[in-house]
Amino acid sequence: MVCPMQPSPFFVVNPHAASGRTMALWKELREALREELGSVEFELTRGTMHAAELTAEALRRGSGLIIAVGGDGTLNEVLNGYFDAGKPRREGAALGYIASGTGSDFARTLGLYGLGVREQVQRLRSGRIRLLDCGNVRFLGSGPQPRETSRLFLNESSIGFSAETVNNVNRASKRFGGKASFFIGVLRTLSILHNPVLQVTIDGRQAYQGPTLLAAVANGRFFGGSMMIAPMADPQDGQFDIVVVSAMSRLKVLQKIGKIYRGEHLNEPEVQVFRGREVHISSPTEEVLLEMDGEQPGRLAADFRISRQTVPFHC
Repeated sequence: MVCPMQPSPFFVVNPHAASGRTMALWKELREALREELGSVEFELTRGTMHAAELTAEALRRGSGLIIAVGGDGTLNEVLNGYFDAGKPRREGAALGYIASGTGSDFARTLGLYGLGVREQVQRLRSGRIRLLDCGNVRFLGSGPQPRETSRLFLNESSIGFSAETVNNVNRASKRFGGKASFFIGVLRTLSILHNPVLQVTIDGRQAYQGPTLLAAVANGRFFGGSMMIAPMADPQDGQFDIVVVSAMSRLKVLQKIGKIYRGEHLNEPEVQVFRGREVHISSPTEEVLLEMDGEQPGRLAADFRISRQTVPFHC
């Protein structure tokens, strides 16, 4: 539905997103916002999950619109600050997104990717509220004594090769931009390619078991800096698209990765696609990393559940 901008918008800005390029964008964007709105309320994030804290505090103060400025990871933290025990901290408040990250993959699904500063300000002015689905995953956190934890996500969560690639991307410089940074990460991950055995259960039934390159539980269509992993995914349909790619050699990955970027991989013999509301993924024999919205917070086993149209999103 179309609606005016919510009162008291608050911008959560990650100055380190896209190797610091977001800070330069924010300076330009802030001036454009001042011309349209007058004063602009914002805070810069200072570390992991600080965006969630800033979001929670802004909602407590009465803000009606929280806008993440950064990448998918920044948006993920804002989402997790928006909810408290599964309920919005402030009824009627909405989220928004100005995409300026390494991948910004969810922005591609929403049609926000690549917009100029003036276009993004106009989007905020005119606005439209869409009720988006929200994924919830319980998994083992990082650290020497990992504990079970939970986190919300809007775009996707994946396991195996893609999570290892995210880990490599986040440990390296992202100065080359999203697509190049992730492709370099792919090459680094290929050097130590491993195809762990995964078990995938969907809505209570075992759907897959075997050596696996990756498994993606998708609400949005893209991951990995523009790879169209789930071309049919719709963040308003109440179901995950689950894409499982069975074991591949290094050569096969290189031969077929272009099809994933174009979304032409679903008919490949190694690829299986499922749909469902609840997903359990585990590995019977080894530790396997999990990524979520471009961050790497832990590992398997993981339980995924989708809530239909629970996130009011201004875009």
